[in-house]
Amino acid sequence: MTLQSNNLQENSRFYPFFILVLFLCPLFSVYAQKADFDSKNAYRLLQKQCEIGYRFPGTAASRKCADFIENELAKLEIPVKRQNFEVYSGLLKSRVKGINIIGDYKGDAPTSDIMALSAHWDTRPVAEKDPNPMLRNNPIIGANDGASGVAVVLEMARVLKKRHYPGRVLFLFFDLEDSGIPGTMKEWCRGSGYFAQHSLKEYPITAGINFDMIGDQDLTIPPEPYSLSLAPEMTKDFWDFAAKKAPLYFPQTPFSFYIYDDHIHFLKKGIPYIDLIDFQYPYWHTQEDTPDKCSPNSLFVVGQTALDYLFYRWESMHKPKP
Repeated sequence: MTLQSNNLQENSRFYPFFILVLFLCPLFSVYAQKADFDSKNAYRLLQKQCEIGYRFPGTAASRKCADFIENELAKLEIPVKRQNFEVYSGLLKSRVKGINIIGDYKGDAPTSDIMALSAHWDTRPVAEKDPNPMLRNNPIIGANDGASGVAVVLEMARVLKKRHYPGRVLFLFFDLEDSGIPGTMKEWCRGSGYFAQHSLKEYPITAGINFDMIGDQDLTIPPEPYSLSLAPEMTKDFWDFAAKKAPLYFPQTPFSFYIYDDHIHFLKKGIPYIDLIDFQYPYWHTQEDTPDKCSPNSLFVVGQTALDYLFYRWESMHKPKP
């Protein structure tokens, strides 16, 4: 992803290690009653991706990670297929093959509603933001920028299958999100762009949530302005809901800049699609984007909130008319 400015306000945090928080914080007073999302498993999934190595397109690690994601969905008996595509990468100065991974879950209820949950699974081939100039041409391991979103979506897939979610959900893992040209808007989000251009007739998505950089230890996720301007109803609905669950993590004051991320191609097609992202992350596109900078608790907050929102949204859409 890329952005136009980087003026962010700091937000305070709390830590759920005290029993008192169960009574004072809306997040844990609700989630203590019914918490499905397994933060330990999500963090394990994050670590497994990083152990594979640098997962930028055209590498053996990239192919191994595609197998890993596909196998995790197969374990859940969720039908999965790959979408192969090829583009020229100015950053890599060659044509590269990309792989989108599509998991298609169908619940028991007949519905035309298709919710997409997406994340990019590739990592940045260069570390142009690293404070050490000698390291800027090296790839990053992408613990938060890549692995965290994938981990949350995979764990959500497990829970939705376990809880027999009645609707239909696409689990989308996009390649070539993070091989854009530094300092420009060019060549970012190629996998999601390819999917939006070629696959919406086969998969007529009605709404979506994108997960990107949501695992850092100091988590704050405000509304993203592209979503706010092009999908105002869904954006307001989600943040109203999330702010009741976890107000210190989901402030309702939006970013002061627009973020070009995998949701953008769907918004341009008129599909409500929100982007959950924390850009207040000092290790973005550096060699320090490693698992120790990520928190199982942050994965839990995002994953459980999104799960609860999906069930809330489904129930709201299918309430009996008076």
